[in-house]
Amino acid sequence: MNSGNTSPSDKDDPADHLIDGITCSMASRHDLPMVRALLSENALPYEDVGEHIGHFILAWNNGTLVGTVGVELLGTDGLLRSLCVSTSYRNRGIASELCNRIEEYVRNAGVNRLYLLTITAKFFFARRGYSVCARESVPPEVEGTAEFRFLCPCTAVCMVRCMDDGAPLR
Repeated sequence: MNSGNTSPSDKDDPADHLIDGITCSMASRHDLPMVRALLSENALPYEDVGEHIGHFILAWNNGTLVGTVGVELLGTDGLLRSLCVSTSYRNRGIASELCNRIEEYVRNAGVNRLYLLTITAKFFFARRGYSVCARESVPPEVEGTAEFRFLCPCTAVCMVRCMDDGAPLR
């Protein structure tokens, strides 16, 4: 992955190329308005993204943001958030690739358990090895995030994955 200071036009590392000209990079503060816009357009929480933008991975097509995923690092736990792919770029494997990359990122950061809240992607995450868990069972650090406290509705499904479970990335 490229450093957070890399602009979309600078992405020429072959490891960052996905499919059909899609590339990935770490986000920077410069990317924040585009990330907020993409999340807002897709009815996902964006209000506190600026606090965590340094832990976001972005997918680009010719300088246009087409996907995003982020994580809040909370010691040995993490909160996966803001997985979003622009409507016209869905069903191309971009969401799966973004998840692969963020899961690798959290493993390298020492995260043992990765939590998330979802309204629409329960089955997507279940195929990736995430299990449904009770919101009340999450560690206090995760429960104290803005996503848990007020950004995601109480009807959102809570899921968790042990990052050292050996499950293959899909």
